Amino acid sequence: MYDLLIIGGGPAGISAAIYAARKKLKTLLVTKSFGGQMMEAYQIDNYLGLPGLLGVELNQKFLEHLKRFEKKSSGGAYDLEIKEGETVKKIGLNDGGQFEIKTDKNVYQAKSIIIATGKTERKLNIPGAKEFEGKGISYCPTCDAPLFRDKIVAVIGAGDAGQDTAWQLTNYARKVYLLNKYPTMRGDNMDLCEKLEQNPKVTILSEVVPKEIIGEKFVNGLIYEDKRTKEQKKIEVNGIFVQIGSTPDSFFVNNFLKCNEIGEIIIDHNTCAASFPGIFAAGDVTDSLEKQIIIAAGEGAKAALSAYKFLRDK
Repeated sequence: MYDLLIIGGGPAGISAAIYAARKKLKTLLVTKSFGGQMMEAYQIDNYLGLPGLLGVELNQKFLEHLKRFEKKSSGGAYDLEIKEGETVKKIGLNDGGQFEIKTDKNVYQAKSIIIATGKTERKLNIPGAKEFEGKGISYCPTCDAPLFRDKIVAVIGAGDAGQDTAWQLTNYARKVYLLNKYPTMRGDNMDLCEKLEQNPKVTILSEVVPKEIIGEKFVNGLIYEDKRTKEQKKIEVNGIFVQIGSTPDSFFVNNFLKCNEIGEIIIDHNTCAASFPGIFAAGDVTDSLEKQIIIAAGEGAKAALSAYKFLRDK
C-alpha cells in the first residue's frame, strides 16, 4: 500500500515524485517511458536556468535529479520507487475502498493518485515524417520557433493551433507556408485568419495534403498534393511544424473521472484535484490552458503538495 502513486514520467510526473519524496510519502512512480513530448523537441530555450538544451538533454537532467530521491539510490533516505516500462490500464477502488491501479504487468494499491500522463501529438503518417523528427520537424512553436530565424518553414494544419503557430513563426521566419486541407480557413479567431491572409510572409495553400517530407541530414523540402487536381508540388523548406491535433492519454480513467469533450481531465486549478477525492492530475493531460514544460513541472509540484495535505488531513 503506497501513500501516493504517480502515473506518468514527463515533467509533471517527475516533479510530483521529487516533491512527494521530499515530503516523506511512500511513493511509486509508474511510467511506460520517461520524457513525454519533451523528447520530440529539438532545442528548448525557455526552461528557466537551462537554456539551449536538446529535449533529450533536458530529460536527462530531470532524470538525474529524480534518481537522487529513489529509495535504492538514496540509501533509504527517501521512500520513492520507480517502475518504468509499465502502462496503466485502469484505476478503481478495491474492496477496502483504497485505490487500485492495474497496469499491463502488476496491480498496485494506493491512498492517493496523481495522473500526469500528458498528451500524444498526432503524427504525420507520410514518408519522411518519422525519419526527420527532431531534424526539422517540430510540434512546439513556443519551444522551436526561434530556431528558424530567417528560414523558410511550413505549418501543417490550419485550425486554431496551426494558425497560432503560423503567426508566431512570422516573428522569426522569412517565409511561412500554411497548409490547409479545407477550401477556406477555419477557426474561432477570424481576426487572426485575416491577419495571416494579409501578412506578406505567409502563403496559405488551401485544399492540399502533405505527401512526403524530404531532406538529407535535416528537412529541406515538402511535397504536397492539390486535392482538386491531384497534382503534386514541391516547396523548399528548412522546417515543418505539425499541428494536426493531440490526444490526452486519459483512456484508463474510463468514467471514473470527469473529463472535457476532448478527454482532458477536469481539475481544480488551485489544487490540481480531479473530480474524485484523493485523485489529482497535472500537466498536459488536464484542462489547463497552456501546455508548456515549465507549467507542467509546476503543476506536478502543486499536485504533490495537495496530495500531501489530503493524506495529512485524512
